[in-house]
Amino acid sequence: MSQAPASATEPPLPSFAESDVVGHRLIGARLRPPASQAVLDKSVAAGIAAGLSRELAEVLTVSAADQQQLRRALRSPKVQRFGSEEFTYIEFDVVTWRVLPSPDNIRFEDEHARGTIRMPRFGAVKGEALLTFEMDSADKMIDAMAPRIADMVANNPHVGSILDRGIETPGWLSAVRLTSDVGAVTRLESTDGFGRTVAAHKGLGITFKDVAWNLRPGSRRAINLLRDLVEWAGSDIVTDEQARKVRCSIMPNARVIIAFSAPRGFDRARRRFVAHLHMAPPMTFSTATTLNAKANAAVDNLYERDLLPVPDGMTAEEVRNILDGTEREHNLLPDQVAVLACGALNPHPNKRQARAVNEAIADLTGAKPKLEERTQLAAEVALRGFPADKRLTALRSALDRAWRWSVLRGVELTCGAPLDLLSEALRELVQAGDAAGPATAELAALASYHLVGGRTQLLTRSEFGGSGSNTEPQQIMRQLAKTDVGLRQLCQVVLDGRAGRDPQELADGTMPQDNLITDAEVITPGRLRELADLSDVEGITHESPEDRFAAALAEFQERLDDLLAAAQRVGDVTDQNGMALVDTLGYENSNVRSTLVEVSDLVSEWRGARRRAGRMRADLDESGEAR
Repeated sequence: MSQAPASATEPPLPSFAESDVVGHRLIGARLRPPASQAVLDKSVAAGIAAGLSRELAEVLTVSAADQQQLRRALRSPKVQRFGSEEFTYIEFDVVTWRVLPSPDNIRFEDEHARGTIRMPRFGAVKGEALLTFEMDSADKMIDAMAPRIADMVANNPHVGSILDRGIETPGWLSAVRLTSDVGAVTRLESTDGFGRTVAAHKGLGITFKDVAWNLRPGSRRAINLLRDLVEWAGSDIVTDEQARKVRCSIMPNARVIIAFSAPRGFDRARRRFVAHLHMAPPMTFSTATTLNAKANAAVDNLYERDLLPVPDGMTAEEVRNILDGTEREHNLLPDQVAVLACGALNPHPNKRQARAVNEAIADLTGAKPKLEERTQLAAEVALRGFPADKRLTALRSALDRAWRWSVLRGVELTCGAPLDLLSEALRELVQAGDAAGPATAELAALASYHLVGGRTQLLTRSEFGGSGSNTEPQQIMRQLAKTDVGLRQLCQVVLDGRAGRDPQELADGTMPQDNLITDAEVITPGRLRELADLSDVEGITHESPEDRFAAALAEFQERLDDLLAAAQRVGDVTDQNGMALVDTLGYENSNVRSTLVEVSDLVSEWRGARRRAGRMRADLDESGEAR
């Protein structure tokens, strides 16, 4: 078995000028007349001898344009590795009426995540490179695929080229078992060849329904189609339509996956595989589709490493299915899903979870992600309930910025009631000053979802960044969470958001209420910024040395957050080609380096202080004197 590196390129098919129309006989020479049953049985036996199930061996046999070529390919399969997954495949010419436009295509990731596509995800037969796809109605399946196929035909610029020249670049294919009210059938699906497959079907004049059911292997219609194509392929006297059908009848040297090795099922391994192909280098998919593909890969990696945060009463599999959009019927509220996404995909940088997220993204794209990319993924997952329109960009950007606040990294979902979380957050505030604890983090994360996704977006990015005001989402959340006034207001935002009300401003000294408040004003984006400013000077007063110490530590943490934000802004400055200037010009400042080393040394001393104090107490006798 030969090993093909991930970067390997296939021998090119004969090239032609873009304006040329390929002669149909050149492509048609790959076709063979309908084979006898004895020949087909021989190919099935070769597939079984190669370790395939009868179902997979049969679908390969009926898909091959040349049975001898198929048997040669089965004797010398190839292997290609992508990250942690390894795929065994064979290359042979596949007739295109056996290739189904994939109902689980990477272009649909955004629609799957948002629940706007009325089709399930692929499943898989355990231990086999065989996908499953089940819908209760074949008609519903056809209706769901129709607009996606029509969109591809209308908007893919390569469709015309394939009609004139045939498929010149082979695609990857996988076997899929379709199950519906008309029974089960097994076909190949366009793992990485959706556009090519759709274009070829247009040239052949066939539909999704034809491929799935009408052109059944061995049926009179399928046999007649092949006979006609073979006849036209050997003739110079054909119509333009007949020549086009011959050109569109074959995917030459298609790479068909027959086995795999991965720490996950074939359905998820295939999904990651397709993302690999399209994101390294990145393709021009929509931002939402790209982010969802990366987020799903990260969630899979966290799940496989047993690193997903799992609230009480849930399982890791349930959390994975909610975060990757597989499970849309569950008991979590939208703001709770947001907290779950933030905790899973936005962990502290020095945690194993962060490394797992980074590895998954780098595995797809070939580049180590920036720190803020995790918050972008978390924000996208949190906002899957919103349509992928122009507003989504502003919502995602604001939530992304809000969740860069260090307190929210790795926030844990307890599913506690908002008023209970408020009580605990106020206790944290009294005990630790404005150094936020877990209840504060959860309450703030819940509120941030409603401040961004309410009927009016209250949490917005400043046009001028954070300088000179507290208008950046991260700063607003931090300011509101550092006082009892701000915490009560955040709780009211959550109560109002869950009830579908516009957020109401609490009067001084009042507690949140889960109803309409008499004479309460509705909060506006400007008023929210004013409340954040006020919270800087209003709040609980602390007099003890311990309280002053807590306040000093909180101020230190704030400065660290500001420093991190400033450093990130340095990396955001790009030249006209989109290249970060810090990557090309660099930065060197001995004073900065010395200061950072000094701060690091101080923090190291602080971290060891409690242990040193404990050892000192152990060395003292009851009178307080050293032994």
